[in-house]
Amino acid sequence: ITGKLDSTIYTDDCLFKSPDPDMPVRGLRKYLSAAAQLFDQRQSCAELLSISSTEGGGEMGYGIVEVTWRLSGIINLPWHPTVEPWTGSTRYHLDSDGLIYMHEEQWDISVWRAFICTLYPEAREWIIWKSDN
Repeated sequence: ITGKLDSTIYTDDCLFKSPDPDMPVRGLRKYLSAAAQLFDQRQSCAELLSISSTEGGGEMGYGIVEVTWRLSGIINLPWHPTVEPWTGSTRYHLDSDGLIYMHEEQWDISVWRAFICTLYPEAREWIIWKSDN
């Protein structure tokens, strides 16, 4: 939500992947500059729901940390759309130095639903989304 991450735990060329159409992004600075501007930080929040780690997991086999979260808030667009709360998870893949080299997100809502409901907030009530939950 804030774009304020501890940069010392990421590689400079970290790969950020998510369902967001602007992804993937390679590079910590590039990701942070986009993330810091997306949400109205005064009216948005992220809640940590769970965290777990697996030694030997991840694509390189050096470990993985997985968190689940809930986000909600206001997007910094001219009409200030409210984002309905949704949950998702982030998998942090670790390299041999224990740094995050890949940040991989998954959402519990479709990209289309997120996009359409941002453009047309009244679309949250459309019946087509009832099976999307």
